[in-house]
Amino acid sequence: MIELLFLLLPVAAAYGYVMGKNSAKNQAHEQNRKITSEYSKGLKFLLDREEDQGLEHLIKLLEVSADSVEHYLILATLFRKRGELDRAIRIHELLLKQPSLDIQVIQSCKLALAEDYIMAGLLDSAEEHLVELVKADYEEALMPIIQLYSQTRDWQKGVSMYESHAELFTEQVYCAAIANFYCEAALEYQASENQSTDHFTDYLERALKLPKTTIRPLYELGHDALGKEDNVKAIYYWRKLVSQFPCAIPLVLQDLQVCYQRLSIEHEFHALVNDLLKTSGVLVKIKHCEGLVEAGHAQQAVEYLTDSLKREPSIRGFSFLLKLLATKQDKFQSVLNEVDNLVSAYVATKPDYQCRNCGFTSHKLYWLCPSCKSWESILPSQGVDGY
Repeated sequence: MIELLFLLLPVAAAYGYVMGKNSAKNQAHEQNRKITSEYSKGLKFLLDREEDQGLEHLIKLLEVSADSVEHYLILATLFRKRGELDRAIRIHELLLKQPSLDIQVIQSCKLALAEDYIMAGLLDSAEEHLVELVKADYEEALMPIIQLYSQTRDWQKGVSMYESHAELFTEQVYCAAIANFYCEAALEYQASENQSTDHFTDYLERALKLPKTTIRPLYELGHDALGKEDNVKAIYYWRKLVSQFPCAIPLVLQDLQVCYQRLSIEHEFHALVNDLLKTSGVLVKIKHCEGLVEAGHAQQAVEYLTDSLKREPSIRGFSFLLKLLATKQDKFQSVLNEVDNLVSAYVATKPDYQCRNCGFTSHKLYWLCPSCKSWESILPSQGVDGY
């Protein structure tokens, strides 16, 4: 009998284990059933167009289960799109109170909460979260905090952030923003009562040391040198600009020519133009033709521009071609001039600049796009109406 009892003990232990396991499964199943039921109630409210009651129900369910974080992030996004920022903020704040979240989810929630704060105008609270994320080397927080500092014009804060976390700023878009922060800070120093030339130049030179080369520091340094009549230095900066950024050539080409003229070395300018012909637009071709005309090769200029326009049509190029023909055709000079006036009037209605990111157009150069808030994305327009 005792032997039989010993034989039954393992069976009893196994049975107890199975029953205990089944009991735990049943409890988990029951908990999931309750949660699913609560979700269903909230969704039913939404389907019945009782949106306020449905959304409040789903928010309360957050305190019942923190396992479905993704669902609540989606729900918060829905609130934000509806303009109900207080509810979006509430969800993100409740999520951050959950003790079981991993670090990636916490960072994602903090970033979303910071974006809520920005939309709600709570910029100090947004900055606090974003700075914390940047200190934790969370790269996804860089663009929001760059946009925040652009909005508040806190150029020095942006510069300090870069200098403390330079290793994060490897992308061109980040470097363009920080380069412009340096430029804006330099211009503020220059405009202040205690203006310091040293501060101005120092900030622009520091912008040149960023991991990626950008347009504006070279542009501003060239203009500063031009204003001081240091034509050699202006040429130095602007030659670097036009060689690295062909799309920005129209920004400085005319002033660059002036620098060469002041130094009586315009032949070097025409040599530069010849080097740029293959990578540049119609404005460089027009400058090339002007050089040919000055050298007494007007017919060669007409032939070159005509052939170029057949391959790449351009209104500005056509206008210059009319001017060339008018000087050669005395009989039709008045007619050609009249046609050129009409073409020039048409060109004047077209925007000079366009954002490469969102398509925003303008007659004025903006370093920060008013539409998409991208730095250095607005450049001289291209295509048939462009440069």
